[in-house]
Amino acid sequence: MSFDLNGLDAVGAYRAVAREPVGAAAAAGETGRFALSARVDRADTIPASPPPELREEMLVAQQAFDEMRARGRELHFEMAEGRVRIEMRDLDGNVLKQIPVTEAFEIASGRIPE
Repeated sequence: MSFDLNGLDAVGAYRAVAREPVGAAAAAGETGRFALSARVDRADTIPASPPPELREEMLVAQQAFDEMRARGRELHFEMAEGRVRIEMRDLDGNVLKQIPVTEAFEIASGRIPE
């Protein structure tokens, strides 16, 4: 499995906020200027452990991963040309099947694709 962390937006963690003019600027009647301020809706700490419901989902995902490995299979996710590409591979990396994203969503929602 591969992940591309280059898509993270470090600038998105900040927002423009109006500042009140001070001193001579206030006396001259200037309006507020803008400054960058850290977003207030962002937590700067990571909890010591994930919530119980997330741990349960992680366990289910780990079991599915282990079952696939026992069958000699693995899933590979890749972003190519702005699209997600999902492949089922053997443990040597040979592509056995390309899985359409719509089919992956059906499986994830509990439906069996046709």
